[in-house]
Amino acid sequence: MGARYSDIKRAAKLQAGLTNYINYLQTSATRPSRIGTQGPRDLSKIVYLKPFTIDVAADEVVTARCNPEHYNQLGATINASSIAAVDDAIGANTIVGIPKFSPARVVLFRNATRSVTVATSDVTGLQYLKYNRDRYSVPFGATADIDDMMDSFLDVKARLLTVNAAAAVKRVSLVREKVGVEAV
Repeated sequence: MGARYSDIKRAAKLQAGLTNYINYLQTSATRPSRIGTQGPRDLSKIVYLKPFTIDVAADEVVTARCNPEHYNQLGATINASSIAAVDDAIGANTIVGIPKFSPARVVLFRNATRSVTVATSDVTGLQYLKYNRDRYSVPFGATADIDDMMDSFLDVKARLLTVNAAAAVKRVSLVREKVGVEAV
């Protein structure tokens, strides 16, 4: 019978979080800005790849950006695949601009010791579990016109799970390629 009322107890806790969130939004003008307090971001690394869903010539590539450390962690594993690639040198290729294009990305989440800490939200005042982890994200593309995005991802995923076998928690996910439509 106690399980029937668990949502009521939870609602009271969440109501306090909602009240704190509303207060946070209403007092946004009184909080000082944090712009410029953490210093500049690291420069992005420009990488070159071939899209999966748009046909480009054999000597044409599109550009994407990623964190240099992330590229160092994942780039070699992606390029070890025969059906996925990402290059940091343009070579003899020509850059093609595709409006509203977002490349496919592979995301690796790795927590070597499966450790978490309890943190308190600045916005709601509620506690949550914060995972102490490494997260890397790198765009990737096709090696040929016939390459499939999901097949390429699954090949890269298998390689990443093998390379990172020692980590207690490891997840590899795909952010799909997106091509927007431009208004005429």
